[in-house]
Amino acid sequence: MSGKVFESNEVLLVASRGVGDEHGLWLWTEGDAGWSGHQIDTVGQLSSLAAHPSIPVIYGTAGVEEGRLFAWHIDSSREERIAATLSMGVEPCDLTVDPSGRLLIAVNYTTSTLTLQKLGPDGTFDGPVSLVKLSGSGPDASRQEDAHPHQAFFKGETLIVIDLGADCVREFTLDLTKDNSEILTEVRTTPVPPGTGPRHGVILEDGRLAVSGELGEILITGHLGGTAGDWANIRSTQCTGPAKSRWERNYPGDIRRSADGRHVYLANRSYDTLATFDVSAEEPKLIGEVDTGVHWPQHIAVRPDCVLVAGWDSSRVVMLPLEKGSPQQAVPIFDCAGASWLHVHRMR
Repeated sequence: MSGKVFESNEVLLVASRGVGDEHGLWLWTEGDAGWSGHQIDTVGQLSSLAAHPSIPVIYGTAGVEEGRLFAWHIDSSREERIAATLSMGVEPCDLTVDPSGRLLIAVNYTTSTLTLQKLGPDGTFDGPVSLVKLSGSGPDASRQEDAHPHQAFFKGETLIVIDLGADCVREFTLDLTKDNSEILTEVRTTPVPPGTGPRHGVILEDGRLAVSGELGEILITGHLGGTAGDWANIRSTQCTGPAKSRWERNYPGDIRRSADGRHVYLANRSYDTLATFDVSAEEPKLIGEVDTGVHWPQHIAVRPDCVLVAGWDSSRVVMLPLEKGSPQQAVPIFDCAGASWLHVHRMR
């Protein structure tokens, strides 16, 4: 690849995860002389970011024992926090906004709940939060004793929730004329192979899902509405032996789709690699795996010509140029304390 990674009106927002004054929300800009960044807000244990669909507002989850939700207005005229509240759950780790921009949904991993927060026209929080309790379990007694939602996103008007604890993918419809937990109705639950521990998923070109299996150390692909045995699966890495970061075993994490939809990229935390899979056929195929150059690659952002990776334990963001869809050797682009989530934001 050649030239810059970003357009002139694009910036990279980074969730800097930790408990120091330097942690929180950072904004990084790519210039002719390289990257420069500044801190927008200090937030302890900022864990995920998501955008409002129509206005320049960014939301975040934070906290471990006591979960919190934040909102920031970020455009060329101002960068400021506009709202904050409790998630009423423990360890929130992901969030999304419905396509109409009227409801924020966050997942509380430890307390097995979804937080629902209505939004005003300006993106601020409108009224108190409400909770939806999930239930379920899996064969791993230490990690799957209850439902543990880990990701939420929309497929059209349907809310998809990836549940690591209950080994399933849940689908919900929304009725925003109702209040409290009645806003959501669970309409279908699709089981995945027992012990998968699904963490993150992406929608493929043909409507299938590709899901990272944190506990099973696998990638699975399949259609919603099937059985646990209908998913195709493949090991998430070609590495063997003890891993490098945090644990001796590997924990697959974030997964993202390539711009052309033919490939998915999966971060193998502990082994610190980025694996590339061809998902154009029903059976996924591992076609490459490279060292990310960071420890504990927590989150991925895909650009047309490269993949960006946030290395939480390395406090660094790296770029892996793409060649025929496959990531090449990692290039460090900047250091940011506790870099753990990336969001490409278009300034207005």
